[in-house]
Amino acid sequence: MRRFSTSCVTMLWLGVVFACGPAPRADAGGVEAPVPGVLSTPRRLLPYVALEDGRVLAAGGHDGSRTLGSCEVFDPDTGRWRSTGALRTARRNHAVVRLLDGRVLVVGGSNGVTVGALASAELYAPDLGVWTQAAPMSEARNDPAVVVLPDGRVLVAGGTDVDLRPVRSAELFDPVAGTWSAAEAPAYARGGAASAVMLRTGKVLFASGLQSELYDPVTGHWEKAGAVGGAAGTHRLGHTVTLLPDGRVLVVGGTTTQAAQTAEVYVPERNAWELVAAPEVPREHHATLVTAEGAVLVVGGEHSTRGTLASAERFDPVRGTWTQAPTLHEPRGEAGALWLHRGTVLVVGGVNELGTLATSEEYVPAPAVAQVTPGE
Repeated sequence: MRRFSTSCVTMLWLGVVFACGPAPRADAGGVEAPVPGVLSTPRRLLPYVALEDGRVLAAGGHDGSRTLGSCEVFDPDTGRWRSTGALRTARRNHAVVRLLDGRVLVVGGSNGVTVGALASAELYAPDLGVWTQAAPMSEARNDPAVVVLPDGRVLVAGGTDVDLRPVRSAELFDPVAGTWSAAEAPAYARGGAASAVMLRTGKVLFASGLQSELYDPVTGHWEKAGAVGGAAGTHRLGHTVTLLPDGRVLVVGGTTTQAAQTAEVYVPERNAWELVAAPEVPREHHATLVTAEGAVLVVGGEHSTRGTLASAERFDPVRGTWTQAPTLHEPRGEAGALWLHRGTVLVVGGVNELGTLATSEEYVPAPAVAQVTPGE
């Protein structure tokens, strides 16, 4: 049975600061949530994606009893979620990426009729607020790993099939031609929509399971990334993979006891993993973001003995140390967390002891006067 967990507020502060503002944008579907910051329906088991204009798209997921096809968009100018065009196929545990042209690609997942897996893909046009069918993948994939390559193609790897068996294959989507082509298969099972990051070297690190791998878009080949099990010597699932400003990659948490209580970094120059200081709170199914000053903010999640977590921590990559950050307004596992243009973090949805959540929070990681939007 899960139980609530909190920590003290230190130097930082947070608030649920959504407020009414200008009239919302006219997305297809057009029904606005009556309460600021609240989704039209509870959502979990979905990736959220930031659109080019600063809005945030929630597509599909699960409301606690059924798989969803409905979609909605958060407008930071109004602080409200507004319905937009629905997916053609309801899905959860899918992968979502924003393409270089601003459209959004959704692939795979499960429709919830059975355990299942989907091969279908869809494209969302933010200016129209509608989804169109895309060519399907060659294989059905539940919870695949996905990344946009520098040339605009999308690499999708792994996942599980309709019988929950690992899919050890990969394929490439060309957004211009709208077609899929086979890619070299990874040597190990891959999974987790956010378990791949693009390195400065141009290669892609896939960090999940027991053995991490690198994919080279130039040669189309895979190679091992460091030792089996990494520096922590453990299998990772339900973890986070975060690219640091110095080019290293931070991996935190996971579903095993060893994974939940450890953190490590991948050093591309040496193709090696190194342990770093352990976070204060073991966790899985949490969220991470890189702050403007280069720290990593880790929020929420779950733990087998602590239940759903409201706590948050910050990792300093230079010092290699963790410090406590202010707690979330309510505990959240499997929540979305994305930067807004004004330098605050939208934390949305997820699940806790009360069930699947429809609420959102705007988390303020630093005083507004000192905060700038990362990447600008």
